[in-house]
Amino acid sequence: MEVPTNKTPTILIVGAGLGGLGFYHSVRKNLDKKFNVKIFDRETSPKDRWQGYNIFFNRKGVTSLFYCTPPEIQARFPEAMPDPTPAEYHTLLLTDHIGRHLLYTPCQKTKNVYEIEPIKHDYSGIVSYRNVLRDVLLEGIDIQWGKKCVGYEESDDGVWALFEDGTREFGDLLIGADGINSPIRKQKVPNLEIFDLGVTSVTVDIAITKTLANQLMSLYSNSLIQESLGKNGDFHFSFFRLIPIDQSDEPTYRTTLAYIYPTRFDIKDNISIDDNDPESVVKHTISRIKQLRPPCELTDLLIELFSLVPSSYIGEKYPFRTYIPPRRRQFLDVDPLSVPPWKNDRIVLLGDAAHAMNPILGLGANNALQDADLLTKELRNYENDNLVECIRRYNEQMRVRSSKDVVDSRNMILKHRESVGSFGLLFRYSIFKVTDVYNNIMAFIKYHI
Repeated sequence: MEVPTNKTPTILIVGAGLGGLGFYHSVRKNLDKKFNVKIFDRETSPKDRWQGYNIFFNRKGVTSLFYCTPPEIQARFPEAMPDPTPAEYHTLLLTDHIGRHLLYTPCQKTKNVYEIEPIKHDYSGIVSYRNVLRDVLLEGIDIQWGKKCVGYEESDDGVWALFEDGTREFGDLLIGADGINSPIRKQKVPNLEIFDLGVTSVTVDIAITKTLANQLMSLYSNSLIQESLGKNGDFHFSFFRLIPIDQSDEPTYRTTLAYIYPTRFDIKDNISIDDNDPESVVKHTISRIKQLRPPCELTDLLIELFSLVPSSYIGEKYPFRTYIPPRRRQFLDVDPLSVPPWKNDRIVLLGDAAHAMNPILGLGANNALQDADLLTKELRNYENDNLVECIRRYNEQMRVRSSKDVVDSRNMILKHRESVGSFGLLFRYSIFKVTDVYNNIMAFIKYHI
């Protein structure tokens, strides 16, 4: 097939998630005269499936988001990241299995997302609706939908992206932003394997009443990111915005809720659950909570929250459309430093394709946007013969930074997925309280420097 002869090099992006979209905008904003850019996604339309739960952006993620996007996109950020209410604290509070406070992550309050970007320390952030942010980032982008990339072919002059429908596209640079199961990564770095953390998660989005929202906020001192550690290797996290989905007399709040437990329990009990049956999954999750958690206010609240999960798709009348019904999923990750450095060439990995991480610390989306930011800055140095050097600098920095977050997120799970007795609980409590004091001292210093 004849290779196109374009004077301006072309970047091909595979994957229209936050990382891919952020990089697309960044190329047009910051590299417009250096590169053309095209983007492809395997979905047939923007609404094919549910595009994410609530997520947290830390200060670094917010900074990268602003760097990558033009003013007209930035003006719409409050749609996905509404201005915080006075009662909201966009921070993490970790409790034990009965709701006793273990760790509070300090967070500087801001009036809006725009005040976060210029902050110099890392003690700030905001909870965002991922699917709404994706809709915002879709503005002005001509995505080629229904293009599932299955691999690539390199040539002397560039690279061909190969699609399942038999078509191909030529470019000078191919960006694999196609997720944890990336065919591009599997071809480029076949020895970079997915790691199974040995825990099962059931994650859902639900609409909760003001009464339940108040209970959560009371238990967690108005912290929006709420996590608990069980004594049987189980976890829970929930987070939401204290902003009603609608303005009715009985307001509801969109909440992301997850219960995580060691997979060994399902293996030991020889559990047979139909993961295509939401009702079966929810009943199983509630059963696990009752089995692994002691009777207390927090346990009762978790059971009540999971009881709100729709047992079947109920259409547009639900406060927000849920594309993915509840099902059991394994926590998986990909550590880019688990293998030797891969070849620096025209094929580049970005986001989960390079470094998928479990969501317990909320770092995945932040890293994807930092990738887009970093790759853009390295490509600003691009000249006719130094493309590989630009990619080398990107890969080197990306691998080190993202691997730390992959490992930190992994260790949070691995350290606490085993059952603990009374001594273990006391030791855990002591460690977290010392960490809590340290974090607050460091935050105080950073605030006042």
